[in-house]
Amino acid sequence: MLSLLFAFLFASTHLGRGSHEKPQSTGYIDIHGTRLNYVVEGKGTPCLVIGSSIYYPRTFSKNLRKHFRLYFVDMRWFAKTYVPTPLKTFTIESLVAEIDQVRTKLKLDRMVLMGHSIHGSIAFEYSKRYPKNVSHLVMVGSPIILGSQAYEDEAARMWKTASVKRQKLQSYNWSHMPDFKKHPHLQPDVENYIAMTPKYWHNPEYAARWLWNGMTINQGIFHHLYQNLFANYAMFGKRSSAPVSTLAILGKYDYVIPYTTWLKYKRMPNLALRVLPKSGHTPQLEEPRRFDAVLLDWMGKSTRRRIR
Repeated sequence: MLSLLFAFLFASTHLGRGSHEKPQSTGYIDIHGTRLNYVVEGKGTPCLVIGSSIYYPRTFSKNLRKHFRLYFVDMRWFAKTYVPTPLKTFTIESLVAEIDQVRTKLKLDRMVLMGHSIHGSIAFEYSKRYPKNVSHLVMVGSPIILGSQAYEDEAARMWKTASVKRQKLQSYNWSHMPDFKKHPHLQPDVENYIAMTPKYWHNPEYAARWLWNGMTINQGIFHHLYQNLFANYAMFGKRSSAPVSTLAILGKYDYVIPYTTWLKYKRMPNLALRVLPKSGHTPQLEEPRRFDAVLLDWMGKSTRRRIR
């Protein structure tokens, strides 16, 4: 199970190396000694992208930066300067409170809030608690359920639909994992991610090691995030609508976060669901033109509905 979770955060594509521009501004937000670095790129509607100031700028297109002023901000698990926090006191509530500190420091008012993978689920939790601060919520490849038998069953069912070639490649990758005792310089989290390429990419053979350049993983809080904060997670629970205008974009070939787990909610008020046909876990990078078109079209329609 844990090896599956690594895939939520670290991904790449067969389409190239992304469209990372030179940041327009950089800085950090200090939270009790931990520095959450940020970079700002693009122009247009303010959009806070939570997760990593290194990883996520590599995944969004240059075109999108013509429409959004993107604020890419680290979370604690990716902070280069990190003061360990007592994990017993680190909850979803304290996490989203930190995101609001980030919003305040960056002087963002009603913003677009975006998160990929688990960061999308975190963004949803923020929107539940601070709906007046979010104009639009965008979740990309994000788990709607996690750490439950229902999740395990659906992920297993979806994997059975994968091609024989894809399944054989996954088995081969697992059988050729490096011996970490002999290679202590390797990071097990990174190697797990690379081994799982067939499970979350439309192209099951892409090598994504380049995305890790400059990345830091604070393992204690990283594992706490999945094993405790989002254990047995059900995003909507008993809710009958999304807290704000919400778009969820999934990839048809994402076997880690199956799009099928979302289908029962596709008619939920305030929620739009889109599945991209040639994407896995990171559609903004695998199908950038289609992703941008879907996002911009939804933003326009959502804004017009709100004005009426």
